[in-house]
Amino acid sequence: MTSPHLAPSHAGLELILGRIIQDFMRYMKQTGLSTPQINALLHIYHAGECQVSDISTLTDVSPAAASQLVERLVQQNLVERTEDPQNRRTKILRLSDQGMALIRNGVFSNHFLMDILASLNDEQRQTLQDAFDILAQAAQHFHSPTDGVVHRKG
Repeated sequence: MTSPHLAPSHAGLELILGRIIQDFMRYMKQTGLSTPQINALLHIYHAGECQVSDISTLTDVSPAAASQLVERLVQQNLVERTEDPQNRRTKILRLSDQGMALIRNGVFSNHFLMDILASLNDEQRQTLQDAFDILAQAAQHFHSPTDGVVHRKG
C-alpha cells in the first residue's frame, strides 16, 4: 500500500522507471545474456564485489547453478573470479573492465532516458541530480536486495 504523501509522484515515477528498465533490459538482452545473468552483473556492479553464494540467493537458484551462471560470465570476460585471501575456498566476484563497460553502455544507450535528460534545461538537470543524490544517500541505509527483504540498517 502506497502511503498518501507518495501517491501524487508515484504514477510519474512508475512510468519513467518502467520505460528506463524496459530499454535497459532490451539492450542487455541483445547481448545474448539471460535475465539471471543480467541480474548477477547488476548486483556485482552495485556491490563492487560479492561471492557466488550472493548470486545464488539473488537469482534463487542452487549454489551449483549459480556457479555455472558465474562460470559463463567469467568465460565471456564480463566477471573476474579470485580467491578470497581470508578463505581460499570462497571466490570473490568483480566485474571486468568489459563487464563494467557493458553495464555503462546499457545505461548510456537508453534512448528514452537520454531524450528525457536532453529535454531538460540546466536548472532542471541540477534539480534531478540533487534529487538522485538524496535518494542514493537514503538508499545507503538499506541492505542489499540479495536477502529478499529491505531492512533499515542501524
